[in-house]
Amino acid sequence: MHKSLKEEQQLLQLQAEALRLKLLSNQMRRQQEKSGPDLLGLASQLPKAGLVWRLANMPRKLRNKLLLGAGLLAVLYLRF
Repeated sequence: MHKSLKEEQQLLQLQAEALRLKLLSNQMRRQQEKSGPDLLGLASQLPKAGLVWRLANMPRKLRNKLLLGAGLLAVLYLRF
């Protein structure tokens, strides 16, 4: 049996819409790749660098206690 012209037209419209969406998604992906690194992601890492710098400048005994405590908390977190 042959499909009616109306069904064929609807099928072609759906295929055209799917192709349009695929082209649009590829275009958006290329724009994101060209934009380079995410500035928001880089900005969110700045406080972490400050914490590491402050930790490095602390006295040795306090620094070792903090690192040991952080390690124990990490082990407890990963166990449960």
